[in-house]
Amino acid sequence: MKLKKLLPAMVVTSILAFGATGCDNNQTDANTLNIVCIKASYGEEWINKIAEKFQETHEGVKVNITAIYESESLISKNLASKNNTDDLYISVGSSWKYNAASGQFLELDDLLNETVDGVSVKDKVADEYKDSIYFTKSNGEKKCYRLPFVSAIGGIFYNTKMFEANGWKVPTTYNELVELCDTINSSKVIVAGDPDGTTTVKPFIYTGTNTDYFDYTVFDWWAQLAGKDAIQEFLKYESADNFDVSKNSTYNSLKTATSKWQGLFNSSKGYYVPDTNNMTAGQAQKQFINGYAAMMFNGDWLYNDSLSYTNNGTYNDTFQLGIMKTPVLEEAKAEYANTSYIIGEDQYIAIPKTSKHSALAKDFIKAIISDEGCQTFTDYAHGFLAYKADVKTNNDIFLNSIIDLRKQYTTKFTNFSSNRKYLCNLVDIWSTGGNRPFSSLLNGSKTIDVAFNDIASTAKANWASWTKTSN
Repeated sequence: MKLKKLLPAMVVTSILAFGATGCDNNQTDANTLNIVCIKASYGEEWINKIAEKFQETHEGVKVNITAIYESESLISKNLASKNNTDDLYISVGSSWKYNAASGQFLELDDLLNETVDGVSVKDKVADEYKDSIYFTKSNGEKKCYRLPFVSAIGGIFYNTKMFEANGWKVPTTYNELVELCDTINSSKVIVAGDPDGTTTVKPFIYTGTNTDYFDYTVFDWWAQLAGKDAIQEFLKYESADNFDVSKNSTYNSLKTATSKWQGLFNSSKGYYVPDTNNMTAGQAQKQFINGYAAMMFNGDWLYNDSLSYTNNGTYNDTFQLGIMKTPVLEEAKAEYANTSYIIGEDQYIAIPKTSKHSALAKDFIKAIISDEGCQTFTDYAHGFLAYKADVKTNNDIFLNSIIDLRKQYTTKFTNFSSNRKYLCNLVDIWSTGGNRPFSSLLNGSKTIDVAFNDIASTAKANWASWTKTSN
């Protein structure tokens, strides 16, 4: 998941120092565990609660938690320091791949065989994330350097109360989605509370300049066309031709899926709030919960994140967040219709090799991924960890809808590559070379053919140097 794209450029530090006064984040005594944790949309209350319990069961242990919105930069800085006192990282971002390759993270293979809730840590990991446990070293050896963190699901979110008030049906197919967009536009529903009383509700709003959140739905459509197995083969990234739609049918399916998205976000259709391009993700989310659009592309952290834009931490009477099953493309193969892209391949829990308290850090990891830890995360973060646990949602409408949706998706996949060269050194061409290529398509600077041809050209021009520097 790319949560860091959502985050404001501010740093918030929270320090837990139970049973101590004047506790310093740089404490290195045998009883102090120093943790850096991404705050992001999930907040920090969940880990504070786990730390409280951990200290109760580990007499004399103090837990210092640095909860920060953008944790990757701090982690990189600390890892480069000769005086690093960190013991555990919980973060979001692809840097873990480079850290693992350079030997900065502790091997966790022994932890995989330890027991949590009567099963091994390895078996505790949700099935869709098991492939991402192991990192392939340059000699071909597979080692575990990190465990997954959050299991999120992305897609099309909608205001259930707005749908009910206007008699709009949740679409089940792509054509029905297009028809719904036309219906919403023709209905000319006035935005409640609009100062001028003239602004009408639009079908969509998206995360402003953070257009990568379109990935989640586009990848669902990709899977509907190509199937999980074909995508997993594609994700080996063995050749520059991987990104040539004329030579790789799976990548051509991604182009088709992207064209379906473009059919909704062609500016001539008028399906989205017109000034979204100039918004931050936060501004767009605020517009969404204030009724300027009926639907939004996002991830399930949106619930917890959007509450921060309300007056008292609760939605108004005209808003209730829901998520729909991604409408099925008419061209989709029936056996692939229930395949979903699950976010989380770039999230991690890892121990720096320099940790002075690695045994305690491993115990804390087990506390996080335990049934109790998973329940605590759901209770306070309104999300789900990437581990098997029968969590209760206390009749939370939104969380229950997420669980129901996960059950509908019988096949799940993550965008994880087992290719060490790709993990360590190659540019994600879809992301960087093509800018995914949503932005260029939105602003009309590229056609879809030009965008995908540019991606192929980038791969061919740079592949040799990328692979050479990856050995």
